[in-house]
Amino acid sequence: MRKHILALLPVTLLGCAAQPPSAPAPTLVLVHGAHFNAAAWQPLQNELQKAGIHSQAVELPGRGSDPAPAGATLDSSATALCQSLTAISGPIALVVHSQGGAIAHQALNLCPAVEVSDIVYISAVAPIDGAKPFALLNEADEQHYFRGITYQDGWMKITNPQAFAETFTADSAHYAQVISQAVDEPAATGDGQVNLPAAQLQNIRTSYIFAEQDKIISFASQKKIAASIQPDQQFTLPSGHLPMLSMPQQLSQTILTALGR
Repeated sequence: MRKHILALLPVTLLGCAAQPPSAPAPTLVLVHGAHFNAAAWQPLQNELQKAGIHSQAVELPGRGSDPAPAGATLDSSATALCQSLTAISGPIALVVHSQGGAIAHQALNLCPAVEVSDIVYISAVAPIDGAKPFALLNEADEQHYFRGITYQDGWMKITNPQAFAETFTADSAHYAQVISQAVDEPAATGDGQVNLPAAQLQNIRTSYIFAEQDKIISFASQKKIAASIQPDQQFTLPSGHLPMLSMPQQLSQTILTALGR
């Protein structure tokens, strides 16, 4: 009898052995696009919080009435993002919108030691290998953009708020919200070249969320952008350019699916 008990003992001990700790979940960092700031992510953050997911929204340079818009360049914005990312311990999942994709790519080129596990692009540009941020947009995208915007003294000024809202969101119910949150944009941020090598994305899980009704970065332009980076996953929402404002619940669910949560 004692022999049988001893024979079973290693199996019993093995079954009770402590399991190795699981890897920490990545910190979600939200990177806004042109004409908006970190506050634009709040509806999405509320939905993520309901799912038990904490997120951090980064505020990029040049928001509001900065008297020197020429200083808010692509590189200075990427440097500011690097500073935020390097302060985070552990892996990071970047969620980038619109122009935020270019800033995130430039940041990864400037601070390659940051541990980024995922990038989720939301109707975002994704320039690589020396490309300009908006090189893959078409003429119709530009025409829609300038319906509400005029260049003035280094700023991309919102000179026609109604036209701005009509082109940035597909749902008239959100026009007032879009107008209240929108800000003038430093022109210099959208200029320059993004030097991230395409190979640097190979070890990062990438997901692209298309905004099907977008007029600022059209569905056709988004497809070209996605083809240039060949994301691991693709999703589509029936949204204009700002799904974080118009459909935050659906966007939250899509992001969590992309991240496998």
